[in-house]
Amino acid sequence: MQPNDPIAEARQYIEKALIEKAMADSAFREDLKANPHAALKALLGTDPIPAMKITVVEETPGEVILVLPRSIAQDELPDELLDMASGGMQSPGFVIPGDAYSLFDCKRTS
Repeated sequence: MQPNDPIAEARQYIEKALIEKAMADSAFREDLKANPHAALKALLGTDPIPAMKITVVEETPGEVILVLPRSIAQDELPDELLDMASGGMQSPGFVIPGDAYSLFDCKRTS
């Protein structure tokens, strides 16, 4: 990740929030595996990447999964994700209920 890369920071924040919620809530974990887009919408209030395929893989004991994201140019990203990373969002939908994280600095705000 390049320093101050808002797209990478937004993705890391969302991935972290999804993993934390899935670890704490088994029903959400099952929803995330069955329908990632619905789980993303339930957590964030919107699905910022509705046109992209999301694959959720759960590690099993004795297994380690390493995911190497593909290299993409900013012009390949959907407008929704670009808007979110650039601060062009109109909705507070990215505040996670029960959590006081700020989307772009990933620090607790309270």
